[in-house]
Amino acid sequence: MKKTLFLTLLLASGLFLSNYVSAQSFTSVQYTVGVPFGGLKEHVNNVSWRGTTIEFHREVATSVTVGVNFGYNVYYERMPYGSYSKGTATLTGVQYRYDNVFPMLVNAHYAFGTGTVIPYVGLGMGTVYDLRNTDMGLYTLESKNWHFLITPEAGFIFDIAPDMSLKLNARYDNAMKIKDASAFSNLNINFGFVFNSW
Repeated sequence: MKKTLFLTLLLASGLFLSNYVSAQSFTSVQYTVGVPFGGLKEHVNNVSWRGTTIEFHREVATSVTVGVNFGYNVYYERMPYGSYSKGTATLTGVQYRYDNVFPMLVNAHYAFGTGTVIPYVGLGMGTVYDLRNTDMGLYTLESKNWHFLITPEAGFIFDIAPDMSLKLNARYDNAMKIKDASAFSNLNINFGFVFNSW
């Protein structure tokens, strides 16, 4: 997974540090709500209301932008008092579960037409760092894993000024199974501002 992260950052650096493309660029800051699925939902069942996404894009052709996307979501759930088993150990008490998810993507968007409201679709690939904790009394179980990530996306851009837009989208993160951790996914609903520059 470190190789995937390195390639993601290398491609992003080449895209944004090169001067050969003189085109419009976009910076987006979004509030993110995350809905867990799969292995993530098995650990934390609650919706995450604590998330953010930052995105940098550059126009490479008519209606096509390419860029990078960095996100962060915190999932949390308090489990009721009870007995919980892990391997051969069983503990009794209240359990607190956390999942900190950091997706890092290179992605592309295709916009359908121009106007005040512009629908678009996108696809991203990269990596996600998953920091997972289970706290119970004085004990903590922690796992840290990097997963390969594929992310389809769809949304709308609403022009509100010549250099500013609103963005509403849904992104489905698919984190692949690795040797030490199962696959998981989460649906991200994002809303925020897009700042345009030349």
